[in-house]
Amino acid sequence: MRDAAEDPFRSTQAAFAAKRHLVDRLTMKDVAAELGISRFTAARLVDWARANGIVQIEVSSRANTDFMLSAALERAYGLRRALVVADLDGPSDSVRDAVAEVAAAGLAELISPTDVVGISWGRVLDSIVDQLPLLRARQVVQLVGGMASLESATSGVDLVRRLALRTNAEGLALIAPLIVATSTAAESLRHEPMIAKTLRTIDSVTIAIAGIGSWEPPSSRLMDAFDRSEAEAFQKLGVVADLCGIMIAADGTPLSPNDIDARRIGVLPTQLESVPTVVAVAGGREKHSAITAVLRSRMANVLITDAGAARHALQSAGADGYTRVGTG
Repeated sequence: MRDAAEDPFRSTQAAFAAKRHLVDRLTMKDVAAELGISRFTAARLVDWARANGIVQIEVSSRANTDFMLSAALERAYGLRRALVVADLDGPSDSVRDAVAEVAAAGLAELISPTDVVGISWGRVLDSIVDQLPLLRARQVVQLVGGMASLESATSGVDLVRRLALRTNAEGLALIAPLIVATSTAAESLRHEPMIAKTLRTIDSVTIAIAGIGSWEPPSSRLMDAFDRSEAEAFQKLGVVADLCGIMIAADGTPLSPNDIDARRIGVLPTQLESVPTVVAVAGGREKHSAITAVLRSRMANVLITDAGAARHALQSAGADGYTRVGTG
């Protein structure tokens, strides 16, 4: 390949032909007419411009996302959609707001006025709702009950209220604890009129939004529902992640130790499987294994995460070739 600077006339003419054809979308016939040459010569000039580095193609998603890693995740795990925040890797606290910003924009693209939106609770979801533009939805539904502490108990209800305001929708809260002592107590609560109405509406959810909790290392608000000894026992049984209060093993298998699903107030695994669009949002190094477990579970068909977590998930899927692609 010759240095284009050694052929200044040809280089200038080739650059003009390439710009008019590739950027301005003129036909080769029109380019040839402008230059007063044949179409064959014009085509050769464009080919020469490509071969000698005059034409340099740069592709950008314009959305702060790595489109190559996003596509790789979709292929590796059979996802409908994925958004990977470009050049982002670090602990959860340092990546949360950037992941939430992209998630808010992505959800604004997904949510329509006819959708019934279900939402769990968690720190990343708090940040998403804060950054969500004004939208329209039909209803907003709380997917899981609250926690024992005042902060946790009100967070799910408050999140539904705020999201309903952002989407100009009716909000249905789930005024109940996430975990109760016995399955009998849970069944009794499920028949309370207000709780029963919300639980019935979960069957109509078209888009579910959920954070991912990590159990190893611990980074999950669900763990607060159990005393330390019980949480450690669940970890020994293989729990590494949770999604909407559903515990998940490293291989993606849903777990219900100590009959937890019968004691839990909220969306059931079978209900979640029936939701057309389940968006899982999480990031941070301490959540790498949990994110991969959720991907293996196939409970979520849309993932929004950071580049570090995406590369870890691709390596775990044996798609190592994708972990070294350039960012978009």
